[in-house]
Amino acid sequence: MHSLRLFCDIVRFRSFSRAAALHGITQSAASQRVGQLEKHLGVRLIDRTVRPWALTSVGRVYLHEVGELVDRYDRLEQRICRIGSDPQGQITVAAIYSAGIGLLSFIKDSFVAEYPRVSVALSYKRPEDVYETVRRQQCDLGILSYPEHWRDVGAIPLRSEVMSVVCASGHPLANRTKVHAGELASWPMASFESQLPVGRHLQRYLKQQNIKGQIASVFDNIDTIKGCLSETGQIAILPKRTVLREVTAGTLAVVELEPELLRPIAIVYRKRRGASNRNGDGNGSKEGPTRPHGVDMTEVFSPAAQIFVEYLIENAGASVEVVKGASSRH
Repeated sequence: MHSLRLFCDIVRFRSFSRAAALHGITQSAASQRVGQLEKHLGVRLIDRTVRPWALTSVGRVYLHEVGELVDRYDRLEQRICRIGSDPQGQITVAAIYSAGIGLLSFIKDSFVAEYPRVSVALSYKRPEDVYETVRRQQCDLGILSYPEHWRDVGAIPLRSEVMSVVCASGHPLANRTKVHAGELASWPMASFESQLPVGRHLQRYLKQQNIKGQIASVFDNIDTIKGCLSETGQIAILPKRTVLREVTAGTLAVVELEPELLRPIAIVYRKRRGASNRNGDGNGSKEGPTRPHGVDMTEVFSPAAQIFVEYLIENAGASVEVVKGASSRH
């Protein structure tokens, strides 16, 4: 495992000397270890005949697979350490309603069952209130859509949700599988207040598609919009996940929207002065269980909150397809 990690770090830093220093060995020793690895595999991973050196085609394949193997090992090691550490404390989470009340409640219950000495308190707020709660350090973390580049609040991407056209089950669009955004101008639409991030981004999307939509109703939450669709025959663009319950019940229908529109969801946290967390700054910050997207979670979260964030990413992140619960607001 040490040789595999060394190989990954050499490629990540694009430097034998920097990787060697990180591992506490000489540059010569690092080169010898890679040579031994190549001899064991019977292939050339790095082409040293060019300047600067480059990975061979086999080396690129090897890097991809080994990188995943090292990540899986790190996650396993972190999980075993967490189980043995018996974390304790209280975690407070501020989230927008459309982050998924049902989903977060399920995650909270399952997390507490696994870590009984940790309590989790969830509160639901408008987006601007979530931001302020995080900025004022009145919670351990927040969950927001459309995170911005704030000076004092950082973000860890959680997932991107597909936005779809939603209408009543008896609407003419209900039997369609796809609809192009250009067709939406023919139908009165319910949408979000322009003060909300989702409202601003929807307006931008419609403008980019040269659509002058008939905005007939404006609301500040998804639940009210869903009720409006059932009563008025209007259409709306909503996160597909938030209407799964109504689709199953047969009251609403979902139609795929073209071109694709995604709503990013992120975990937000208060930046600490002097913390070395980075987000894609190109300085070689290591990815892994404690550094998702370059953020060193050990510097910005308490031990219990760090474990909860990792648990959240694992159970409500980009790889999660089935989401429990659909009740949601802004």
